[in-house]
Amino acid sequence: MKRADDQIMAEAARWHIASEDDAMDWDAFTLWLEADPSHRAAYDEVALADSVLQEYRADLDEVTREASVEATADAAAADVSADVPDNVVRPVFGKRLRWAGMAIAASLVAVLAIPQLVSPAPEVYETATSARRIALDDGSSIMLAPRSRLTVEGRDQDRMALSGGAMFDIRHDPDRPLTIAAGNLRISDIGTRFDVQAQDRRVRVAVVEGKVEVSSESLAAPVHLAAGKGLSFDGTAGKAMVASVRAEDVGAWQKGRLSYDNAPLALVVADLHRYAGVQVEVPEALRDRRFSGTLVVGDGDAALRDLAQVMGLRLGGRAGTWHLEQPAG
Repeated sequence: MKRADDQIMAEAARWHIASEDDAMDWDAFTLWLEADPSHRAAYDEVALADSVLQEYRADLDEVTREASVEATADAAAADVSADVPDNVVRPVFGKRLRWAGMAIAASLVAVLAIPQLVSPAPEVYETATSARRIALDDGSSIMLAPRSRLTVEGRDQDRMALSGGAMFDIRHDPDRPLTIAAGNLRISDIGTRFDVQAQDRRVRVAVVEGKVEVSSESLAAPVHLAAGKGLSFDGTAGKAMVASVRAEDVGAWQKGRLSYDNAPLALVVADLHRYAGVQVEVPEALRDRRFSGTLVVGDGDAALRDLAQVMGLRLGGRAGTWHLEQPAG
């Protein structure tokens, strides 16, 4: 267990002891619990361990009482022991106590192991209009895109679920394979840099360094992506397409650029909403129109006008209520 984990467990133990006192500062305790998801997980582990200890303490008291009664009976019978035949078996309460002690000791070992076996509570990260960097315990990092959500689970922080976008920079560790659920895809990695964009049932994965494995029940077999390769997955159709990607385009949203190669218009406008805050309606007949090019999203409305011009579409409405449509005539 890391030093930070030890500190949190010590704080949880102090709060648990304090909870038995009428002078407990419940407001401060609540603030401590809400400050970090790991605080509640640690407190639950301490409370569980204490509950098991109390249970076995009661069992030990019961065994001790029974042994005391047997000892009294043996003492009373001591005066007539000379008349008792040698083949009579006397109660051996000392062995019972030793057996009970060993059983309880074994239980205590199990109790002390509980914090090591119980996974911490999931950590949930959500962003609004700005990206956020997330640092993992092993030195890996994740840049979570605007309007995105990432859930991190597991004692080794090795299970994640993503909705939105994120750039992953994962430290190589063969003993700690990372798995990310995004849409209907599972992305497995043991140390690399890659970008994931998950919008509804469409997922894109692009690799800068190393390699990843992408799998889904919709795919006949896992797909292995090496550096310079990207995958576009359509969960509705259950199809995936692999193509080459330029390293400078992977994660370029961090620099205010969005690059596409034959991407459906519905996906492009969804990206504009996430990265530029632009909301635009697209009629069903246009959603699968394809776009290739680069959009600069520093000014979302300007990027949308550029998109409409390149695709030969008409942009109607105004900021906040934009809609794309076929030009008249």
